[in-house]
Amino acid sequence: MRLRNKMTVTMTALASSVALATMIATPANAADTLGITFQADTTTVIAKTGQPVVFPTTDLSTDVDLAGGSVSGSLVLPQASADLKLGPVTLANFDISIVDPTPVSGSIALGGTDEVPTLDLDVQQSFRIRIDSVKPLGIDTGSAGSSAIDLIPVGSNCITEPTTADLSGSIDAIELIGNNAADAHVTGSYTIPQFQNCGAFTPVLNAIIAGPNNTLDVHLTNPVFDIGDQAELSATLAK
Repeated sequence: MRLRNKMTVTMTALASSVALATMIATPANAADTLGITFQADTTTVIAKTGQPVVFPTTDLSTDVDLAGGSVSGSLVLPQASADLKLGPVTLANFDISIVDPTPVSGSIALGGTDEVPTLDLDVQQSFRIRIDSVKPLGIDTGSAGSSAIDLIPVGSNCITEPTTADLSGSIDAIELIGNNAADAHVTGSYTIPQFQNCGAFTPVLNAIIAGPNNTLDVHLTNPVFDIGDQAELSATLAK
């Protein structure tokens, strides 16, 4: 697919302006993949309760192979805290972790229009979900200096079997390459399998949280290219 007008002018100008940097930074036997790291802000919504869980900001590091149409990456989410609700009532606070994540992998293709070209992603990642603590509101141990009771027994491993999230989204190619910017959402859904080893609270967790159609939204901003790779991507898309 040959791009016209604004796309071609933008890509060609950028490729020319950084050609020298590319020649200096890229060895003769450089790999075919291009490295881009995005800031990733990830939110999941539990389908049964409509409860959003917002994970702390982290990075999505990717290797892009436009020639082969593939992308791979690493997304490791920090532990998140949220309210556990049943309807409008907040029952408890809980801590949740995404563990044993596989690499993010899938396809990348040129899409959009000649005027507004995009890089379209279809990727997936598998992981397990662990509940680290569940502390009911207004209930404590009753002792001096006490803290809230934790319904997850000490030393337990309250965790699910692996599940897979299928995600898709589009990145504005001109913004990415011409302006070194991104404001894209890669979204999809996944199933939360049954929790195991959560003590007496296991059936309640499974009744409130486990199930299909949970959504996942990864908001990508602030791209950082490996040295020389921005020029290489620009030149590739300008062809």
